[in-house]
Amino acid sequence: MKFQETFDFDYPRNVILRMFGDEAYYRAKYEKMGGEPEVIDTQSSENRFSITVRHALEATRLKFPDFIKSRIGDHLYLRQTDAWQLDQGRGRLDIEIEKAPVQIGAALHLTDQGSGSRLTLDFDIKASVPLLGGKIEKTVAGPISRHMQKDLKLTNQMAADYA
Repeated sequence: MKFQETFDFDYPRNVILRMFGDEAYYRAKYEKMGGEPEVIDTQSSENRFSITVRHALEATRLKFPDFIKSRIGDHLYLRQTDAWQLDQGRGRLDIEIEKAPVQIGAALHLTDQGSGSRLTLDFDIKASVPLLGGKIEKTVAGPISRHMQKDLKLTNQMAADYA
C-alpha cells in the first residue's frame, strides 16, 4: 500500500538536516517518546548519515484491531533505519516490525518552505500474509501515520536546539 504524508517544520531545511545528521537527536527523541532505544548501527560521513535503532512502542496506544494485537502483544518492537543524503535533503526510512510480517519503507524529501521546511514521506507498506496482506497494510497505515505525526511534532520541538 502506498500513501504520502507531509509535515511542515518551523525551521529551515539546514537546521532540520543538521538535526537529522546527529545521533544524539535520535537517542533523545526515542527516550522522550517513552522508550529505551538500542542503537544498533550508526554510519556518518560528510554528507551521509544513517542510524538503525531498535525501540518499543505500547501497542495499545496505536489502536490496532484485535487480530493484529493478538499477534504482537502489549509492545510493538521496531527496528528502524533512518538514512540521509544530507547535502540533497533526501533520505530513506525503513521499519521492520518484530513478530509481524510487515515492512514499512518511506522515501524522504526535505525542502525549504517559506521560513520553515516541509518533509514529504512517500510510504510503502507491505504485508506478506496470503489473502490478508492488503487488509493488514490498510490497518497498519492508520496507526503508523498517527505515530509518525506525533514523532514529527516532537522533532519540530527538538529542532529549537539546532537553530
